Amino acid sequence: MFMEVSDGLFLLKIQSMQLKEREALNLPLCQACGGRCCQGSPGIWVDPERFFTIFFAGQGLTLEQLREHLPELGLVLWEKTGVPIPAPRSLVTGCAFLEADGCRFPVAERPCQCLALIPRKETLAQSEGCLCKLSEGFSRDLARQRWQDYWSLVA
Repeated sequence: MFMEVSDGLFLLKIQSMQLKEREALNLPLCQACGGRCCQGSPGIWVDPERFFTIFFAGQGLTLEQLREHLPELGLVLWEKTGVPIPAPRSLVTGCAFLEADGCRFPVAERPCQCLALIPRKETLAQSEGCLCKLSEGFSRDLARQRWQDYWSLVA
């Protein structure tokens, strides 16, 4: 994984998944909208390897071990796809890590889906809601498959 900074745009490479520069996270635009995507729902980590590198120094855990450690990180297992996937807690106001001045996560630690959002200026013209789109390769279906593969390896 690497992170490159260029004019406020962040490029993220997660194994074979790479965002194009024009589709990368644009922090000034995100700050201007106040995190409307975050107000709707937290993003999830699509890549298990990246998740365990960030939070557990690359050490993989079983599902039960992960369940024990998630509360101390402020995370939960998102299970709407039928496969447990780590995600920030969701509050009535959206992602538990969204604060008045933005996300508490350092950019390099944010969920894959958060980094893969394609910002749209049209969102700023609306009073609520988010028009940003998710880059290809970061869908819930792909996340489900990657986590299902991971859980089957450590079971």
